[in-house]
Amino acid sequence: MNISVQQDVLPIVVLSVMTTIGMELRWHQFIELLEAPRIPILGSFIHTLCFPAITALIILGTTTLNYPLSDATIIGMPLIAACPSGGFSNILALVARANLPLSVLLTSVSSILSFVTVPIFMAAFAFFMADLNEPIRLPVSETLLQLLILVLLPIGLGMLIRFKQDQWVTRHLARAQNVGQLALYVCVALIIAENWDVIIVGIGEALPWSLGLCTLNLFFCYQLANWSGLKVEDRITVALEGSIRNLAVALLIATTILQRVDVAVLPTVYFIAVMIIAMLFAKTWRHLIPTTSQS
Repeated sequence: MNISVQQDVLPIVVLSVMTTIGMELRWHQFIELLEAPRIPILGSFIHTLCFPAITALIILGTTTLNYPLSDATIIGMPLIAACPSGGFSNILALVARANLPLSVLLTSVSSILSFVTVPIFMAAFAFFMADLNEPIRLPVSETLLQLLILVLLPIGLGMLIRFKQDQWVTRHLARAQNVGQLALYVCVALIIAENWDVIIVGIGEALPWSLGLCTLNLFFCYQLANWSGLKVEDRITVALEGSIRNLAVALLIATTILQRVDVAVLPTVYFIAVMIIAMLFAKTWRHLIPTTSQS
């Protein structure tokens, strides 16, 4: 029996990663959100809309200037923009000594909202990019079903596990997250190996755009948070959340829903950009924020 990594293994990895995101949540965080909603709402608004807005402007600019871009890159950028925040942002928030609880909450809220935001953003981009050689065709019902099964339900399961077994989760959550992230990286490596001929062709174009997207989102998310009056720890948190996307969800949509391995190149390469740009951003702020801001 032949096993396909992208069809058979990736969905299981996505489910496990999203379950660990749910396990980070406690019910009292939602109560605190309702009692003091300003910062989480502003953060969610900025990191949800900034990436799609920047992506739309880039696509509009390249189209206006007749700059040659492959369909895979033009579709890959909106795909990353439409996806929710990734759990790696929580790690970088810890590295930067930013607001880790806020980072966890924003990641979780973004993941829950992705059931609605991913189809909406992809449909909007598809409408404005109808003249592509191979236009975006995202089956709404299939996408919603995938997001329900592999995003919403595991997050709910993770929250239930946390509620029932709080002490166990506290002891084992970090290990579970590490295992989930490692499984994702192995899965990505196997997908690259399986589709090397397609991926190697697109890396040269994908890398500079990935670096640019990550840098622009860090800058504008930070500035928007600054203009909104957020304190520095929250600005850094929102910037990291806004620039980091869930690679697992992006790969899932590209390979299983769109059936486009070439589109999966940009999300894969974008993670390399995050490791370079966002990690540098986080480590720079680590030396500027007092250690008392992280308890």
